Amino acid sequence: MSALRGRRVLVTRPRSQGTRLNEAIEAAGGDVLWIPAIEIVGAPPDDAARSLLAKLPEFDWAAFTSESAVRHFFEWIEAEAVAWPFRLRAASVGAVTTNALKARGVRVDAQPENHTARELGRLMVREYPPGRALLPRGDAGREELSDILKAGGWEVVPVVCYVNRPVALTNTQVYAVEQGLDAAVFASPSAIKALWSALPETGKDALRKAACVPIGPTTAEALEEVGLKSAAVPGTHTVEGVVAALVEHFARR
Repeated sequence: MSALRGRRVLVTRPRSQGTRLNEAIEAAGGDVLWIPAIEIVGAPPDDAARSLLAKLPEFDWAAFTSESAVRHFFEWIEAEAVAWPFRLRAASVGAVTTNALKARGVRVDAQPENHTARELGRLMVREYPPGRALLPRGDAGREELSDILKAGGWEVVPVVCYVNRPVALTNTQVYAVEQGLDAAVFASPSAIKALWSALPETGKDALRKAACVPIGPTTAEALEEVGLKSAAVPGTHTVEGVVAALVEHFARR
């Protein structure tokens, strides 16, 4: 793919997660400007979380909506020396999250074709009888999955195992954005909110002129909330889908 050749693409993913996306954009010919807007930090388990871990066998499902949720929840499990219960079924929002679970020896019983929390909830309600579900997630997690499950008769217990923290931008980073962008890629609503809050009006103008590509519909809604338009929303909500959407957008121009 060469449609991105010479195109300056802003990537806002955290330092721990951006490498694969950056490499895919560069492989398609793009020039990456990597400015992490947030950092993801594990939240130490409090007494309530430890109590939940001790009662893990009482749950029917654990549903994960990100690789970060898997990583930090299993850090809890390992720190507290808790075994994953044999009867506990796992649900995953998509392929990356599924692979993270499989790498930890957990079989995934439910994964939607479209990688969104909304579709995961619909799948679980449609295909499985109501049960008790644990939802490990971040502090900025949306309520879509929880609301859909509750409406379907499920008992839902959310637990925050990591937090999203805005990253302060340096003057050099702000200047780099102000010099102009061809595109900007966003993988979460929290990254959009953090970057938008940190940029001066000149930086926001650069974003308004760029082709903004969210990883999925939830992130697209967050773009709209700050007044930005999505140039394209990937059909598959993955790194490959994002790059394909970028390529298709610029191929039409």
